[in-house]
Amino acid sequence: MHIKANMDDCALVIDEFLPKDLFKKVKDYNYKTENKHGSYSNWKKFLFKDSQQNTTMKNVNVQENIAVFENGKIEADKTFEQFFKILFNCPFIPFQENSKIMLSYYEYEKFSGINWHDDGKYTLNYSFYIHDDWDNNWGGETLIDTKRGLPLVSYPYPNTLLAIKNGIQHKVCPVTGPIKRKVLQVRGIFYE
Repeated sequence: MHIKANMDDCALVIDEFLPKDLFKKVKDYNYKTENKHGSYSNWKKFLFKDSQQNTTMKNVNVQENIAVFENGKIEADKTFEQFFKILFNCPFIPFQENSKIMLSYYEYEKFSGINWHDDGKYTLNYSFYIHDDWDNNWGGETLIDTKRGLPLVSYPYPNTLLAIKNGIQHKVCPVTGPIKRKVLQVRGIFYE
């Protein structure tokens, strides 16, 4: 695990976040499809529309709360218990015992993405990429608004964690490549 990039004090990219054996378990985990739903209804306003108001970007498939940490307890499969322990002990990102942290699975098919947004009330906003491979020409990159001109870009390389500070505008560009962009989305709230 090492810092790959500190992006203008807006975001942090951590490479080789999990040991290879745990990354394989997380990547190969059977993410159930019956509990998935499409993009959140408030995301619909973020989908691209053409001049005839036809949506030109597909929804993101989401399976919420596959693992939860609250009141000092982890409710999750053993694989995700290990993931949480590494997250909590990461020297580059904060953790507080009195937090609620939720782990969800996001799957971006070809032409899906999310336009500019921030992650609202959440103190923690992390994307952990679990697909097999990624090429820069496949889209799916995250753009991060620094409010100083051109946005910064982070590509969704496997076993990389992107941490974006609360309140920072960012977007996920549409996927254009041959494989799905698969992400564990970590969201949490620190309580005083």
